Amino acid sequence: MAHIPSQHARQTPLRQSLSRMAKAAANGLHMLLGLGLILVVGVNVANATARYLLGMAPLGADELMVFIVIWTVMIAAVASLVARSHINVNLLPLYSGGRVRHLLHVIHDAAALVACGYATYASWLFIGRISRLGVRSMGLGLPMTIPHTALLAGFGAMTAVAVFMLLRDVVALIRNEPHREETA
Repeated sequence: MAHIPSQHARQTPLRQSLSRMAKAAANGLHMLLGLGLILVVGVNVANATARYLLGMAPLGADELMVFIVIWTVMIAAVASLVARSHINVNLLPLYSGGRVRHLLHVIHDAAALVACGYATYASWLFIGRISRLGVRSMGLGLPMTIPHTALLAGFGAMTAVAVFMLLRDVVALIRNEPHREETA
């Protein structure tokens, strides 16, 4: 009798390839986020040097650092949600398995979807308000819609990720698929 590979076995090379690509993308993203924080430190050192050694205050350096940190935090929050490495109470999922763990992930995904969806909507409304008012930053003179768009983009991306994760985890719950840790 010939051995017919299961559908799971046929998908293994594809899943391994996708997993490697995802890890490479995550490593690249972490490197970019790290470079962004190094840039903030560089701006801070230049700002302090100019201020305290040269007696001149660079215009907008403080704002630039804050804007870069806001964008960095929002991008890192999206990556953290994807990896499920954010701060959460994982005692129940840690000690549960099978359908219970899938159900807990579905509940978590639904909560993330609702919270991030609402934050996206609120960010959209706020950007509309400050855009109509024409608010600009004091140091750089940038429209304040630019730093606030980081919140809209971050929460919007987290909402999209939450939708994807919710669909994935509902399918895993229905199919009662093994968990990643169990298959590794």
